[in-house]
Amino acid sequence: MAIDIDRETLVSLTEATKVLPRVNGKRPAISTLWRWCRKGLRGVRLEYVRMGRNIATSREALNRFFNALAAADPAPESTRPDPSPPELMPTSCVRQRMLDEADRILERAGI
Repeated sequence: MAIDIDRETLVSLTEATKVLPRVNGKRPAISTLWRWCRKGLRGVRLEYVRMGRNIATSREALNRFFNALAAADPAPESTRPDPSPPELMPTSCVRQRMLDEADRILERAGI
């Protein structure tokens, strides 16, 4: 969806950095927002408009961007299928029996 400049609240990338919350005490840099516009993040791009030399996005575009990122996240652990149980290492007694059996098979084969 493209930014509708008649209906959406346009903000410069500088203003957008001030709108976004701090993460680890820092706000995202302008270059980060520009990278989100040009290259995207996890396949999702931030919508923007160019007005001459200036680049702007909208509060609504930021909202759509972050909602799309949340939707692109992998399923939580609880909804993923259970992985197969890990292979258990045989105890030393079981391992020794397996080795003895392998030796008997090799001996019968003449190896």
